[in-house]
Order: sequence, then structure tokens, then C-alpha cells
Amino acid sequence: MNRSDIPAPATAEIFQATLAGHLPLSDFIRLSSTSVLVAGLGAGSNVAELLVRKGVGRLLIADPGVYEHYDVRQRGSLASTWGHPKAEVVRKRLQDVNPKAKITPVKMSSGSREMNALLDQVDYVVDALNFHALPTKLALHRAARRRKKTVVTPCPVVNGAALWVFTPKGPAFEAFLACDGRPETASLRLLQRLVPESPPIPEDLRRAVARGVRTPPLDAVGVDQAAVLAVAAIENLVLGRHKRVITVPRGLFVDVSEPGFLARVLE
Repeated sequence: MNRSDIPAPATAEIFQATLAGHLPLSDFIRLSSTSVLVAGLGAGSNVAELLVRKGVGRLLIADPGVYEHYDVRQRGSLASTWGHPKAEVVRKRLQDVNPKAKITPVKMSSGSREMNALLDQVDYVVDALNFHALPTKLALHRAARRRKKTVVTPCPVVNGAALWVFTPKGPAFEAFLACDGRPETASLRLLQRLVPESPPIPEDLRRAVARGVRTPPLDAVGVDQAAVLAVAAIENLVLGRHKRVITVPRGLFVDVSEPGFLARVLE
């Protein structure tokens, strides 16, 4: 029987049985009852797909953009999806991974009332927004702190990745950023803080990244590593393994392309 011949309910049962095979049923139920907002579907598309393949039952996904050829490192980017809205592409892809999952594309406004209403619908937040989208990042983190939600921020770094987990009781995003209020300066500071282990890049490229006219040097391996770190942190939080999660002011950096597998805690 072909995959397309299997009725949706049966497909969902197969998916559950597969995941429950290596997870206690109680853990599977907790994951399937969890809801996550994934803000930004560039590298966030990799996070979203891994969350669904882990068994997370509900995702709100937000990104107003479309896929282009330069998004090749991202799960949603295929030759057939170039020019198509990211949120709709990812929704269809995730629904095909697990027909039982609830995937909802949403619009994300920086207004406090709208952001509060959005965060009230989820348990955790993934901030995969671009570096130059600082106003939206700030609004997202402020709203999450007000609603006592943890924000997981994955950062691909060429062949590696950094992860920062902002908890309601830890340092606020603004304190972590610690810069003046000028947009480009703030974006540069954000890039330096979130990816301190990045290889040296020319100053003109760094500024172009901060302005949003270029993307940071990335590789598909780094994008996938960032997704692995983010989803592992969310799984540990959902299942109560809080001691396994490194939170701000500390972060985590890994790079499997380094000899001996480089992994260290960022201070």
C-alpha cells in the first residue's frame, strides 16, 4: 500500500505508535499536548519540522515571507516552493509529516495586545527571527516575559550553532543585549551577542547582515544543529528535565565539524 492510500486517521495512529515505541506513553502524551509558537520560518522551518517529528502536537507558525533560492539550507525551500508563502508551505509539509498535528499559520504584530493574545495560546516560543528584525524580537521577548513563557533562540553559525534559552526568571532580552537604542548598532550588538563564536567576517558584511540586506554565513549543517539544540531544550523543558537545559546568562555552542566534536558553554 502506498503512503497516499493510507487514510489520515490510520496515518496518525502509525505516527503515534512509532514515537511511543521509544518514549513512555506519559511522555508522548505530554509532548502531543504541548503547543509552540515558531516565529520565523527560515531556520525556524527546520525547528518546526523536528518538533512535529518529535511528537509536539500543536504549532503556531509565523513568517510573512516567501521562499527564495537562497533559502536552500531551510527545510521548506525546494525548487517547487520558490515564490510560495513560507507559512503555507511549512503548514502543508508538517501536516504531511503528521496529519494529526495542529499547524496554524498566524500573523505576528509587534503590538502588545496582539502579541499577548498570541502567546496566551502556546506553552513555549521559538525565536527564529532574522537579526535585523530587532523591533519584532524585542516585542516578542517582552510579551513572553509578561506571559511567563520561555523563549528558545537558536542561532546557526556556519557549520555550528548557538542556543540561548530565555526564562521568565532569568535576565531579560534587553539586559542580555545591552546596547544603545540605534537600530543598526543594536542589530550589530545582537549579532555579536547571539553568535560570539562565529568566524571572523568582514565589517562590511557584518553591517550588511545587521541592516538585513545579507544573511550571516550559514551552512545547512549549522541550521540543522540549531534545530536539534532548540528541540532538545523544548523536549527537556516539557518533560521536566530542567537541569539539562542551559539558560541565559549562559548559552550553548556546538560544532560537529570540529575535530573531537566541539561543544562548550557560553558565558
